Amino acid sequence: MMRPLATLGVLLGMLLTTLAKAEAKGALGQQGEFIVSADRLVPVFSFVDVSQTRPGVPAPGLNKVVDTTSQTGFSLLLGGTPGSPPEATFFTFPRLGLDYVVVPRITIGGDLLFYATLGGNSTTETDFTNGSSQTVTVSAPTTLIFGVAPRGGYILPLSDLFSLWLRGGFSFYTASTKVHTGNGNNATTISNNTNQFALDLDPQIVLTPLPHIGITAGLTADIPIAGGHSVTTETPNQSITDSAGSSIFYFGAELGILVWF
Repeated sequence: MMRPLATLGVLLGMLLTTLAKAEAKGALGQQGEFIVSADRLVPVFSFVDVSQTRPGVPAPGLNKVVDTTSQTGFSLLLGGTPGSPPEATFFTFPRLGLDYVVVPRITIGGDLLFYATLGGNSTTETDFTNGSSQTVTVSAPTTLIFGVAPRGGYILPLSDLFSLWLRGGFSFYTASTKVHTGNGNNATTISNNTNQFALDLDPQIVLTPLPHIGITAGLTADIPIAGGHSVTTETPNQSITDSAGSSIFYFGAELGILVWF
């Protein structure tokens, strides 16, 4: 009976000694620290499942139509998934993290994501054999993606170099695109908008090879709670909006960096 108790006492003593050394050296997780991070900077692995009900009135004989798209990707540096709609990529875009250690090893904070295109145009020139030519210019689509993910966390020192940062909270993302066609009385603007509210689980292993600088590696899951998407068609005479439900699940493995002070 005494031997197990003695062993337990030694293990507890070693753990307390490790924690004391970490705090004495100004390690990650001391009260009053600010942590600034670049999260999901390298989405090494990502899996996205998008399920959306088609907006608008179903055709006669149909109750509803649901489109589901699943996509798996590997990447060394690139955030997002080329060629995918914005709602399939906003979980893999790099984002800014801001956290504060309120008491030793307990953090509160969150991630902020913002991405926007400023517009442009695309021109096609056609030359005919009779010497004439035709030039057609259309506006390029504009995209806006915004996200915020408040969270809480607990930092557990494992050694002088490694810590386990358990993080979790909620996330809200919205993505919209606009396409302009025609001009004058024939002008049409089609807007697509998707929003998603999710449970966000984001545990990270933190490697701190240099004082106040860390490299993060971990698994991330965004579990959908509620969401929707809409399509709005605007002409000079009217505006029509059709809405329907949307559900987006994300799981990935990412790398990031952080500094604290």
